[in-house]
Amino acid sequence: MTDGFNMNNDMTYQEINNTKSNIKEFLNEIQKLACKSEFNFSQCDGDFFSFIAKHIVFFKYLYSGRRKTYFYKVLISDLYYFILSILENKMRYMYVNERSIIENYMRAIMQVSLQDNHVTETIFEEMHMKSFKCSFSDSEYSLIKSEYGVSCGYIHGGDILSDNLSYVLEECSKKRFEIDDRRKYYIRFQRVVKIFDRLVIAENAAYVSGCFHRKKSMMEYLLGKNQVDLLFQVLK
Repeated sequence: MTDGFNMNNDMTYQEINNTKSNIKEFLNEIQKLACKSEFNFSQCDGDFFSFIAKHIVFFKYLYSGRRKTYFYKVLISDLYYFILSILENKMRYMYVNERSIIENYMRAIMQVSLQDNHVTETIFEEMHMKSFKCSFSDSEYSLIKSEYGVSCGYIHGGDILSDNLSYVLEECSKKRFEIDDRRKYYIRFQRVVKIFDRLVIAENAAYVSGCFHRKKSMMEYLLGKNQVDLLFQVLK
């Protein structure tokens, strides 16, 4: 059963305005950091960091709920450091954070505690076989699995075992995250995150609804109308 949501009795008008101002200030601070790092900040970067900022706020709502689930707090931390690693052109750390983001989304979806340690191949297989309360296609699973594989591969290095020490050092030092590559990466990463959002909402619908009690317009601002529609569909 839903909590009787409509735009007339939703109590978040001022809260949304405050969040918009907060995110605007956050993006201004990111641009200052970008300038210090000689990062070529573009519109696509601003749009992407706004997307990340909204997810930080979303996870704050989920962490503030009665469960106080620790992996939501870890996701918030990961997203902050994810932004910094991009601005500082530290691609290895960017993928370290991306891997952790994927793993903690999976913990939220599959209810795997941090105490159960690492997300393993078995967890991926269980997720693939699981019957979710929303659509989850083989192609979406493949995208998540592929992105996780890329992040792990980048962390552990490709040519890192080469006998030529100078070559490896030079290759590590000259890797730059140019704007065209960033744009492609942002699109792929957002696709993965939106899939995860849908699964988190579907599998934890009652909890998510409680965290946004009479604040569904805030949730819509943070994640989009489709995710709110999904929430009500699952709660029917």
